[in-house]
Amino acid sequence: LAPQKDWEVNNPAQLSEVLAKLTQIQESFNASNDRKISIADIIVLGGCAAVEKAAANVGVLVKVPFTPGRNDASLKQTDVESFWALAPLADGFRNYKSKYAFTAPEHALIDKANLLSLTAPELTVLIGGMRVLDTNYNQSNLGVFTNNKAHLSNDFFVNLLDINIVWKPVDETKNVFEGTERKTKQTKWMATAIDLIFGSNSELRAIAEVYAEAGANNKFINDFVKAWAKVMNLDRFDLKNKH
Repeated sequence: LAPQKDWEVNNPAQLSEVLAKLTQIQESFNASNDRKISIADIIVLGGCAAVEKAAANVGVLVKVPFTPGRNDASLKQTDVESFWALAPLADGFRNYKSKYAFTAPEHALIDKANLLSLTAPELTVLIGGMRVLDTNYNQSNLGVFTNNKAHLSNDFFVNLLDINIVWKPVDETKNVFEGTERKTKQTKWMATAIDLIFGSNSELRAIAEVYAEAGANNKFINDFVKAWAKVMNLDRFDLKNKH
């Protein structure tokens, strides 16, 4: 609903197409079934299906938990003016930073992680997964350390900790960094300060090293699914087994 669908961080033009398609799916389903489904449930279910597909792309079959029961609000129930105050100025999970942001994006990420009750491992695995799933704002390549987008792999961690890559800021703001190969001096990756804290902060780096290990992809995928399910159900106070 407005105003959230019009926020810059949500890529309004792209989002309008997605919501139109999801609405078609909802209408088709509800017209042929006694049990109805909300747009809210379809959005979450679509995300779960995408995660399962991305895992299958690397040969891992997982089932992402999904519990229906969300209801849709109406625009009449929305205080549009008050919602504008909640518009995100930064979203580290999607590498978004508004020109109006007044705090460092990495600080905003930690604040958001705290609001989502995420542990350090949960934050780390979610960032690693979101990057390779190509969910960045405007599909930017910042922090997308993989040549196989939409494949749920641990490539983010493997390439982040690659000793053959040298990172340097592209300007004095030190928010965007260029990763070049030591030998060839060729640009390999681009990243933000948010991406690089998982290599520079001692606690986050230790976690990243676990996911970067050879043979750790299954653990990475299973941990990502658990963290994903936790976030999807954070507002489901009606569920008996609360996270």
